[in-house]
Amino acid sequence: MSVALKSLKMEREGAPKVVIVHGLMGSLRNWLLVGKALANNYEVHLLDLRNHGESPWSDSMDWGAMSADLADYLEGEGIDEPIYLVGHSLGGKVAMHFATEFSERVAKLVVLDIVPKPYAPHYKSEFEAMIELDLGALKSRQSVSEALEEAIPEAGFRESLLTNLTRKDGSFAWKPNLKVLYRNLETIRTNPLSEGHSFQGETLLVKGGASDFIEEGDVDAMRKYFPELTFFLMEGVSHNPHVDGREALINKLLEWL
Repeated sequence: MSVALKSLKMEREGAPKVVIVHGLMGSLRNWLLVGKALANNYEVHLLDLRNHGESPWSDSMDWGAMSADLADYLEGEGIDEPIYLVGHSLGGKVAMHFATEFSERVAKLVVLDIVPKPYAPHYKSEFEAMIELDLGALKSRQSVSEALEEAIPEAGFRESLLTNLTRKDGSFAWKPNLKVLYRNLETIRTNPLSEGHSFQGETLLVKGGASDFIEEGDVDAMRKYFPELTFFLMEGVSHNPHVDGREALINKLLEWL
């Protein structure tokens, strides 16, 4: 069953539609600066995936269900023409699945630092630390950060996770559905595509040069699903090009789209 995704729209009448889908434990807020830059040329839709941000919660993180979420969103918005679809990490997996299932709905596809293959488990210990944290006993964002420092020592990553904090009934709470996401980590790490899946449209794969999410041989393997693939390496950039390579990413998107 699909859920009704929440979005932020930057509308420009008559412009081509760009839809951006964030990664695991991210939200549309992570893409505001990129969205604003693209909005000079495009009508931009930033989405919160199910169990993230302001979107509804669901027990499933099945690829088919998440593609259905996106299809229903486009229908609800009255978007009939093919879109430019941009997906990062988990959002990139959703975008790849959607593009192969609903090829007629996608004009161009951009996949950021992820490929269609099974991955080793990521973030299991980080999820466990966040779930076990007694947020009710913590009074400041800084105290939450300090409580997670041992389990999540990398400050930048920890700060990105803290963007998911909100206030509920006077206490801190997590916006994402942590327990369901944790239970679905085995699904999230799988290849979203199977034999027979393909998208014949133009596809851009962006790799962060300092990231290990794309390894030697992955690009050639991806061409089996996306024969019109263009590869772009962002030197010195991490798994989050929208953060530490933002200007270069924006320029590449404007040039390629």
